[in-house]
Amino acid sequence: MAKEEWSDIKAAYKEKFQEDKARFHADAKRADDGNWVKHTEWHWSRNVNGERLDYWPSRKKFQFRNKTRRGDIYAFIKAFKEV
Repeated sequence: MAKEEWSDIKAAYKEKFQEDKARFHADAKRADDGNWVKHTEWHWSRNVNGERLDYWPSRKKFQFRNKTRRGDIYAFIKAFKEV
């Protein structure tokens, strides 16, 4: 693979990453239920059944009980509250 082809692949990956990041963050803002403590625009947290849940909306990443996951935060919260 030529060096310029590799550069094109890296540039396309970076562009998609930035687009996804912006889309995920906009989706999180729209879905915000008002129960988040917003430490910064990029780091939110809340208590779920008395335990801290950290959330980074631009990457759909969250940490709960020292385990980091990615995905639908509201589905996770709903499932955890039902347990």
